[in-house]
This record gives sequence, structure tokens and C-alpha cells, in this order.
Amino acid sequence: MVLGSVTYAAFITLRGLWLGPLMVERFGMGLLQVGHVALVMSVVALFGPAFFGRLDPKEPRRRRWISRMTLLMAGMFVVLAVSQVALIAVLLAVAMGFLCGYMVLQYADVRQSYTPAQTGRAMAVFTMAMFMGIALMQWFTGLVAGWATGLGSDPYTAVLLTVAALLIAGTLAYQRLPQVKI
Repeated sequence: MVLGSVTYAAFITLRGLWLGPLMVERFGMGLLQVGHVALVMSVVALFGPAFFGRLDPKEPRRRRWISRMTLLMAGMFVVLAVSQVALIAVLLAVAMGFLCGYMVLQYADVRQSYTPAQTGRAMAVFTMAMFMGIALMQWFTGLVAGWATGLGSDPYTAVLLTVAALLIAGTLAYQRLPQVKI
């Protein structure tokens, strides 16, 4: 649940809340250009789950893949946080759209962790954790942006580094907390 609450939230927080302001204010893009980036990012995101679903390495390697992909996503957020080049930001956003497809492996991980009688409830709790994570991450990054602005810092750098830190924290929790095999 901890990792599930930050992975999809990171993608949606970027795509749904910060992509437009970042591209407009940092790179001087117009709203039509930002709309094109968001559209491409969203279309590419449709293909990621099918791609990663076919590559599913199965247990025990699946958990390592999930961790590595989450850390890769965190690294991309760090690069996006410090990049001052519009093309790099656009390419990263599109790449993140595709890479977020690895999150489909988390569903397989949840499904494998519970008995068939409990799988439905486990999947429901996991899905609710994802959506709660979206709300919490968007709220929290709003606080971070306000705090950074108040200190005279770039709010986008602060927000994107915060998302990266949350992804890293989620990965560490996923790796270190006991695995529940019921």
C-alpha cells in the first residue's frame, strides 16, 4: 500500500497538477504547447501497461523490477527538477508517461500476496491507496510549492524533488517492510 500510494500519484501529480504551470512558467510555453505535451504523455501512458505486463518477470524478480522502475522514475523527477532545457523536460514527461506502465506489475504483486478469497478485497484496498495517494501528494506538493515560494526558491524544483523523495521513501518501505503472504 505504501508504494502504491506514491507511484501512480507521482505520475498524476505531474500530469494533472504541475505539468502546465511548469512548462508555462519555467519554459515559456503556451497553453496549446502544454496541451500537446500532456496529450502525448497521456497517449504514451496507454501503451506502458501492455508493454510491462508482457515483460512481467514473475516472482521473485518482479519485486526487484518494481523497485528499480520506481527508483528510475524518481531519478527522472530529479532530472526534471533541475533541468532548464524545455526539450529535456518534454522528453522526460513523455518517457514518464510510458514508464508509469510498470505500475501494472504492482497489481500482480498484490494478487500473488493473497489467497483467492482475499484477492478482491486486497485489490480494492490497493486501488483506494493509489487514489488516496494522489490526493495526498497533490495536497502536499501544493504546501511544498507555497513554502518554497515563501522562501524565495523555485517551487517547481521543490515540488519535483519532493515527488522524487516520496518515490524513494515508498521504494524503501516496499523493500524493508515485511511481505505479507496470506
